[in-house]
Amino acid sequence: MNLSEESTINVDCRRSRNKTETKCKSQSPQIKSQFPQQQLQHKKSKTKEKLQQKQDLLPNVTRKLNPKSTSFQKKRNQFKPAPQEFCLKYYIGWGNNEGLVKRVMQKRTQWKETTDSSSMFVNFKWQQSERGYRYERLIVSQNYKQIVNHFEHHKEISNKSYLIKNLSQYCEKHKLNVFDYTPLTFVIDFSDENCDYNITQFLKTYEQFAPKKPSAKLMLDVKRRLRGNFSNAYQRDSSSQFQKIQMNNTFLSEDSTYMWLLKPTFLNRGRGIQIFDNLETLVKLVSDFQEGLKEKALNQKDESSGEEEPPKQVQSAQGTKKDPNQYIRQQPSGPCIIKSQSFVIQKYIERPALINKRKFDIRVWGLVTQELDTYFFQEGYIRTSSEDFTYNIENTFVHLTNNAIQKYSKNYGEFEDGNQLSFKNYQEYLKSQNIICNVEDIINKMKERIWMVFNSVRSKINFEDRKYCFEIFGFDFILDSDQEVWLIEVNTNPCIEESSPLLKMYIPRMLDDAFKLTLDILFPPQQPHKQSLPQIYQLPQIKEESQSDYPVVGYPNDENMWMLLGSLNDRKIKKKK
Repeated sequence: MNLSEESTINVDCRRSRNKTETKCKSQSPQIKSQFPQQQLQHKKSKTKEKLQQKQDLLPNVTRKLNPKSTSFQKKRNQFKPAPQEFCLKYYIGWGNNEGLVKRVMQKRTQWKETTDSSSMFVNFKWQQSERGYRYERLIVSQNYKQIVNHFEHHKEISNKSYLIKNLSQYCEKHKLNVFDYTPLTFVIDFSDENCDYNITQFLKTYEQFAPKKPSAKLMLDVKRRLRGNFSNAYQRDSSSQFQKIQMNNTFLSEDSTYMWLLKPTFLNRGRGIQIFDNLETLVKLVSDFQEGLKEKALNQKDESSGEEEPPKQVQSAQGTKKDPNQYIRQQPSGPCIIKSQSFVIQKYIERPALINKRKFDIRVWGLVTQELDTYFFQEGYIRTSSEDFTYNIENTFVHLTNNAIQKYSKNYGEFEDGNQLSFKNYQEYLKSQNIICNVEDIINKMKERIWMVFNSVRSKINFEDRKYCFEIFGFDFILDSDQEVWLIEVNTNPCIEESSPLLKMYIPRMLDDAFKLTLDILFPPQQPHKQSLPQIYQLPQIKEESQSDYPVVGYPNDENMWMLLGSLNDRKIKKKK
């Protein structure tokens, strides 16, 4: 066989096999489909196993369930969502009976206390002072709001010198005499350019009404020594006329030693107040305050009585130019050293009204809400002295009736529980003494003066138009022997200690009703996150006439005891240039 023949045979054999295979495939179509299907199933099985192995290696959080899968349906039927709890957060700072504020807040079930004072996570902050408040960072959005219990510029009325300045401007604008509503007052601020003029005004007034005229030499010496406490003072034109001031007879008494009050402007609760009856004492007090004046120890109680010692207080740091006592720090021991560069000098009312021969004053509350609506709480209380009234300036317990001072007297609580009386008690006393006076008229005069004070800072108290702030102020009044009403001062952070059964009844109601006008308006229980919560988790609505948890005798339990005085909302905010 030659090569060509062999090649032909091989070709023929290949062709034969190909034909055979073709014939077999055509005759057995089942074999053609069966093999690939088994192979495909095998591949799918292997792929599924590999995917499962990879899936098992992944963290649970990355797994995704197909909502249409059977396994998801089973798991969904087994899943029960945890109950969702909606709450707002509040922070209560330390001091001034913070426990009461917490008790009042605990009645509001949608609120939860937090110890985190960060402004980013607190809806409501309550503190004794605004220290740490960043008003420019208060969050206001559709779903998140924050509110604090102080206005940024509350010092416009709670600072003694700013109060008298604003009242004076208001009365001048409305052609009123400011000293028909508050005692004769002078502001001596050694950092103010008008200090020299104000000292001159005071000294001329002092000389004008002094029972015994001081010598011209003494007056020049006092002025020189007072002037030495400041520098770069603006000298008024010598042609400036001294304004003649009229003094009401209630400020002068033949038996008195000619008494005046010296008050550091940035303190409250009677701290730092000094009484003087001669110019030499005034010069020494001013000098001592500038160097650092040690507060008197007030405790008269027996050590065996079990009463607490007066709190060991604080040497003040220099603080800021405006407030040298701003950064007072608690120390283990030692007296309180008070420094000040700013004072008010105020004429003492030498013919005060008395209760059983003892001096007293009146504390009432005013409220400014986040909408700048102003309110007056319908009840207040009378704070009595523990000692019979005399003109002895050395006995602090005769003259200063603040509870923060009187509680250290050995006679504290001997005459009245907590040295406090209600308006009703005072009306009964007037009747027993045959004094014709209606306490309701006194209350109305206090409301008029409070409205005047709020109006005097209409464009200042919320100058930056912050949202949201509110504040409760304590207003102190005193009555003279003719039952005339005199505004003494306005306090931020008024005392809310429940130091008598009377205050245990008034103060919780005062706070709760104030929160109803502020917190409960801004954060009604049904509003926060209403659309994002399932219907079953929505909180019930507040009833318009809810029953108070703090009943007060003589008032309906479904009535808010804050009385609307008016609104400051129509003011025009002056933007800083």
